[in-house]
Amino acid sequence: MADVEYQCRVTVASEGAEAREERALGAARTPSLLLATSWLRAQASLLVWRLERDSPASAQLAAWRDDDNRQWLVAGSLVAGESVRFRVDHEEVTYELSAKRVIRARQSAVHPHERKGKQ
Repeated sequence: MADVEYQCRVTVASEGAEAREERALGAARTPSLLLATSWLRAQASLLVWRLERDSPASAQLAAWRDDDNRQWLVAGSLVAGESVRFRVDHEEVTYELSAKRVIRARQSAVHPHERKGKQ
C-alpha cells in the first residue's frame, strides 16, 4: 500500500556572473492536498508582505493567491500527479512556489521476527 503526500517549496534564484544561484526560502511535506495548497497560498502571502506592496511581483503573487479558479487548477494538477510551479520576477531575482505529489511505500507493520514460519 502507498501513502500520498505533497512536497512544497518556495525558492529564490538569481543569475550571477558565473552561475545561477538558487536558495530555498521554505519547504514542507504535507499529508493532504488541502494542506499543500494552503501552504502555497500562505507562502505567497509572506512574499507579498516582504516585497514592495506596489511592485508587479507582489501584484502577481496576490492575484495568484486570491484566484480561486487558479487554485482549483493547482489542486487538480497535483491530484493528477503533475508538478506545479508559479514564478514571478522581482528586480534581479525570481521567486518560485512549487509542489508535487509524492507516493511513498507504506512500511509493513509486521516485524521480521513475527513472520510466518519464524519463531
